[in-house]
Amino acid sequence: MSQRKSGIFLHLGYIDRCREVVPFEYNFIKHLIDSHQTVWQNLPINPPGRYNSPYSALSSFAGDINLLSEKISVNYNQNEYDVWLERNSDWNKDWALYRCLKNEFGNKEWYKWPDEYKFRDETSISNFERKRSSCIDKLLLEQFLFDKKWAHLKQKCNDKGISLFGDVSFYVALDSADVWSNPHLFDLDSNFAPRCVSGVPPDFFSKKGQVWHNPLYVWKEHLKTNFKWWQRRIEINKERFDLLRIDHFRAIVSNWAIPHKSKTAVEGYWRRGPGEKLLRKLLTIFPAEKLVAEDLGIITKPVKRLIDNYKIKGMRVLQFGYNSRIPNEHHHTKIDENCVCYIGTHDNNTIRGWFSEKRDEIGKFPGSYSSLVKNLDLNEANISKKMIELAMSTKAEICIITIQDLLNMGEEGRINVPGQNKGNWQLSIGSDELDRVDWNSFRKLTETTDRINSISK
Repeated sequence: MSQRKSGIFLHLGYIDRCREVVPFEYNFIKHLIDSHQTVWQNLPINPPGRYNSPYSALSSFAGDINLLSEKISVNYNQNEYDVWLERNSDWNKDWALYRCLKNEFGNKEWYKWPDEYKFRDETSISNFERKRSSCIDKLLLEQFLFDKKWAHLKQKCNDKGISLFGDVSFYVALDSADVWSNPHLFDLDSNFAPRCVSGVPPDFFSKKGQVWHNPLYVWKEHLKTNFKWWQRRIEINKERFDLLRIDHFRAIVSNWAIPHKSKTAVEGYWRRGPGEKLLRKLLTIFPAEKLVAEDLGIITKPVKRLIDNYKIKGMRVLQFGYNSRIPNEHHHTKIDENCVCYIGTHDNNTIRGWFSEKRDEIGKFPGSYSSLVKNLDLNEANISKKMIELAMSTKAEICIITIQDLLNMGEEGRINVPGQNKGNWQLSIGSDELDRVDWNSFRKLTETTDRINSISK
């Protein structure tokens, strides 16, 4: 039986380093150790693109050099750098060219560049590479140093028994080095405009669904290369993380295809995905026991079957557990072992914000929510503490608590509102704010719930 793990969801993109003396990362690792946490989860760590979203990154391979503290120093030699350049040559040069060209053309999207660069004319690209060699060299070195720093951070965590938990967006941004350098892998027309884009149909978050604007994949092209591009994505993430969540996992089976330029997702339709053919390849790189499927939203029997057959952990979110008269799979009494339990994710409100939203339903809604409020005697002052205790007491193999809930933040701590483009991804937390967390109580809660879970197993 797997050992129970618990940890904290804190993305490095939301760290205020203005008064940083010691790297925030080191301070946070100390708090993880002191409170007996063994998992640190982040959002995707690639360079964010449109609206500063980590799920609309400028590259699926490059790291966001702004994530890590400038006070983390690493040593290296030329041979080590040369080895890195060669080992990552399938993406690093394209990334550097893409960034330099964006600078050259006023940060415009690549599909708005002059044709010779948009369509990657070899002579033009070669001439530009010579002309901007210093820019390219600088960007390559930055990526090498990012990987060195990240490896240092991962080793520091692993040495203390802490696993780094990463996140891979299923789709990539249209304006990305990925699509510019591999347009044949994506469903684009002859002018490189997407025929259809990604999103989801009407659901809990939006009555009109969501249009994400990511281009869809041409799976037959990926199949020709044995999913080489996808395998490299997972290989890179295996180097950076111990656990990995695949966002929008259901798209492996089928995805919502929305005609380009549609204003809402209502006009979309389901399009078949690669299914087991892709998953089996990914599992040769990242084992199933270390993968987590984001299985929220409209999850069909084929998707559930794929997750169950390969024993991949799913997600359970307490905020979704009390919306009906009868407890569903997200209700704390229904959560099984082979999953990761959250109070809320990056797409949810904080638990205090959630409680405020549902305040009018207290004592009126004749379902599991009213029972929860009554049984736990929930109120504005204790909601964060009580729900953390509830999440930690479930049978889930891994329990992840967001830093916002540990800080008892309200609506101001929300990271993202699905379907809303502006105002997201702006959370800011400094080292001094970590001192507001009662780490001693969190440690005692962890020890108690770990002991109870161990006995029950």
